[in-house]
Amino acid sequence: MKTLLLTTLTLAALLTAARAELLTIQNAGFEAPFLADNSFNVSAPGPAGWSAYGTINHNNRSIGAVNPTGSTLYPGGAPEGRNVGVVFLMDNANNQSQFAGIESGLVQTLAATLQTNTRYTLTVDVGNMAPDPSPNNAFAFTGFPGYRVDLLAGGQVIASDNNTLLPAEGTFLTSQFSLSIGATHVLSGQSLGIRLVNLNAAPGIEVNFDEVRLDATAIPEPTTFASLLGTATLALALSRRRTRPAPRSCVKGRSST
Repeated sequence: MKTLLLTTLTLAALLTAARAELLTIQNAGFEAPFLADNSFNVSAPGPAGWSAYGTINHNNRSIGAVNPTGSTLYPGGAPEGRNVGVVFLMDNANNQSQFAGIESGLVQTLAATLQTNTRYTLTVDVGNMAPDPSPNNAFAFTGFPGYRVDLLAGGQVIASDNNTLLPAEGTFLTSQFSLSIGATHVLSGQSLGIRLVNLNAAPGIEVNFDEVRLDATAIPEPTTFASLLGTATLALALSRRRTRPAPRSCVKGRSST
């Protein structure tokens, strides 16, 4: 019984070592500022907690948030909460080639730093805004300009989802990718960051983002994992051996004369 308990505790230690931690992201659902239904805000400096990446002028190239409730922009509403993030990139009306193909977006530096022996999983909802008769009919939302989601460390890209999804008009799809960091990394200890990009590479002027999540899961070092697994295996073997029935002894009978 004691051996079986040891096995259980050892396996529990293995599971605990692999438990994911949700890292803190400021305004991860773009709920600040508060917006009334079917309204938006692309005023400087942008959504709380997020900064501009690339060429943003808060005019024809803007970052911000929109509450699509009550509109045809997203008939199903935001994936989480009321608002979704906005990266709106419209070329200069007087010079259509001025910004053509120039990507921009939102970026945030986190308090958490890159740790070794850790697996990171970044999850973001990516949306393709549909046309809306009013009040946004002046904007050509039809189409999808492409997106990229970057995981950063020390301002450098360490993993990305580069436009692998194509949401239908007025819908969101979920982008998710993972990266495992081993025992050493050149950027270990550097601040983590998240960048949400409108690639501006196809017809359509806006990409929306929502419910940004970053999980960190500790990965036991190979020697530690092997030691724990070996202990568990040995304990289980001993438990089975001790609970096995003992063989019956065979006594030969005496012959009478």
